[in-house]
Amino acid sequence: MTYPPPGGENPQYQLQPEPQPPTDPYMQGYGSTPPPGNYYQQQPNYTQPQSQPLMPPVGVQQGYPTAPGSVLPPPIPPAQQGGNLGVILAVIVGLVVVLGVAAVLIIPGMLNDDDDDPQAGGGDATTSEEPEPEPTEEEPEPDPTPTEAAPAGGLEGWDAPISSDDDFDPKSPVGVAISYVLAGYSNDNATLESLVSSNPTESMAWDLDYELNDDTSYDFLIWGVSREYNGEVQAWAGWTWTDEPPASEDDLSSGYTYTLVEENGEWKLYDLVYGAP
Repeated sequence: MTYPPPGGENPQYQLQPEPQPPTDPYMQGYGSTPPPGNYYQQQPNYTQPQSQPLMPPVGVQQGYPTAPGSVLPPPIPPAQQGGNLGVILAVIVGLVVVLGVAAVLIIPGMLNDDDDDPQAGGGDATTSEEPEPEPTEEEPEPDPTPTEAAPAGGLEGWDAPISSDDDFDPKSPVGVAISYVLAGYSNDNATLESLVSSNPTESMAWDLDYELNDDTSYDFLIWGVSREYNGEVQAWAGWTWTDEPPASEDDLSSGYTYTLVEENGEWKLYDLVYGAP
């Protein structure tokens, strides 16, 4: 049995100092500087290998490792076929539906409007308008006569106006008044005196005297109306500015209103006032 030498150290297991890396890598194993240029280009009959891109296996995206045992990425999904075609078909079907609904709602209304409008050619202009009734000839109303009391316009309480051109009764109260005025215009003194009462008022007597002495002649259309007022019989006779029948009491301002009394069964002029009383 061999013991280690004194000192407790075994020269076989003595630790050696760790070698230090050279400061210049070319100093290790070389005694000179590296050759200039590319080493591979200095070798005869040597062609530098060209790097070829690695092609991934079918169904594997580029950039993933292909070493055995590595986890492969999911395969590239196949391109969808007919995706855009479905969208186009959906748009076309939607347009067809909208156009169909519009045709159902709008076209019948347009047709009805054309049927109602004769100018549009859809209706019959002869049947849409009701024929106007033909005017019938109305029989003319007969002119009021002294025996028919017609309204005297705005002359309330007076009988129908009568003109000197009408066929009036000269013995009626209104006929006596019209005859008196016409006799004064024509200077017929005998008729004037025969139409005045035997006992006239002062106003009536003055007017009779004036007419007997007046030689002026006139040719006017004379109108006359009569009424009963406060138990007396009155008659107005005179002309109007328009030769139309008097329509209000303002039209009576151009003549006299006479009060008549009955003598021996005949009407006589008893009193008078200018205009309407």
